[in-house]
Amino acid sequence: MALSFAFCLGGLCLNRQAHAQDSSQTTEFKAKPGEGQAAATLSGRADSGPDLRPFLGGIYPEDLAPLLSVKLPVIVFAHAHRIRAYGWVDGGITTVSHASGLVIEAPTANRFSNQLMLNGAWLIIDRSTTQKLSLGFRTDFYVGSDAALLRPLDNFGPGSARWGTDFRQAYLLLHTPFLFKRGIDWAGGRINNPTGYETLMSPYRPLYSESYYWIHYEVGSTALQATLHPAARLDLVLGVVMGYNTAFELRGRAPDYIARAIYRPSGRKERQWLATVYSGPEPASAIKGHIGSWQTLSELQAREVWTPRISQVLQVHYMADTSDPANGRHTSSTQGAFAITSFKFSDKAYLNTRVEWFSDPHGVRVATPGTYSEATVGLNLHPRTYITFRPELRGDFAGQQSFGSTDAQARRHNQLSAAFELTFKAHLF
Repeated sequence: MALSFAFCLGGLCLNRQAHAQDSSQTTEFKAKPGEGQAAATLSGRADSGPDLRPFLGGIYPEDLAPLLSVKLPVIVFAHAHRIRAYGWVDGGITTVSHASGLVIEAPTANRFSNQLMLNGAWLIIDRSTTQKLSLGFRTDFYVGSDAALLRPLDNFGPGSARWGTDFRQAYLLLHTPFLFKRGIDWAGGRINNPTGYETLMSPYRPLYSESYYWIHYEVGSTALQATLHPAARLDLVLGVVMGYNTAFELRGRAPDYIARAIYRPSGRKERQWLATVYSGPEPASAIKGHIGSWQTLSELQAREVWTPRISQVLQVHYMADTSDPANGRHTSSTQGAFAITSFKFSDKAYLNTRVEWFSDPHGVRVATPGTYSEATVGLNLHPRTYITFRPELRGDFAGQQSFGSTDAQARRHNQLSAAFELTFKAHLF
């Protein structure tokens, strides 16, 4: 029986007929030799994991040929113990209409107008687990303006707005082959929360600028997460979080809790439905004076590879801040939706678009309460396997005067930005 799916965007609908598969056709996610279980499972968070790769057009640093000789003793040891090291250097420049220097609202994280920026220099060292009882780890260290933007509660290093240092992630992995057919994967430490779709990490995001959703909700925090695999088509991520953007320190009066379900209705990783609930005293940042008694973020997401050249991600989300002291102890809400579409010309050239609507009528997340929207188009080019070049055009629109430089008195309803980003990637061993 044929099932009809449609995503509609600005009056344009993409339709596709997908035929139901029986259980014998269900896709099995098997690791490549040497990758181990960590690469095979749908954790919902790994930035280039199997649950994201069908929708991320690009060439990833861990997939490049290693720079260091495999004959070196330290490299032989690393390969024998499933350890690898890779990273990148990412920089760019953004020009924003009617603004110079630090802009008050979007685009982010490239938030300085007319200034060449080093967004981040990253070094990642990780060790994957296997399908047996095994231990792994991951550390992501980076320096640059992104680290300055996203300093955690307990941070170190330079304190300027343009330069910072941080361990974006630092956690242990444990695979326990107990319960369920594929066991349970544990992760504990500072780790990216399994929310949203976009990521801070340049090689794994479709566009240079980020969505309003990303800057207000997607953070790295100290957490304990468990990924369960109760069925071939379903993965569950459950976690306890020590508040938003924390580094081994509790934010708020109690921990927060997160749950994400990743469901593949046809058994194929090219079609995924996701539902996430993230709730607690302080799971997300709020403007000073708006921190109430409890916050709950809910999101629904659909991912689809329509053809070998077209893929799409659609998300809607709603946040409730109960007992907001700046709103008479009533519940304040923020909500929004975005659609990201990718067109593949070749393995080295992609066209990506994003349209988004974001509403914050009480000013819980944004400096100026109201409604916001943006439309972004950008190229994702790979002239060499180790180089990514991304030019981009973005238009931001608000129902109120919201845009401009932080030091300017006048605000505008609309904002146009043009940017380009250059990333150099390397796989060390």
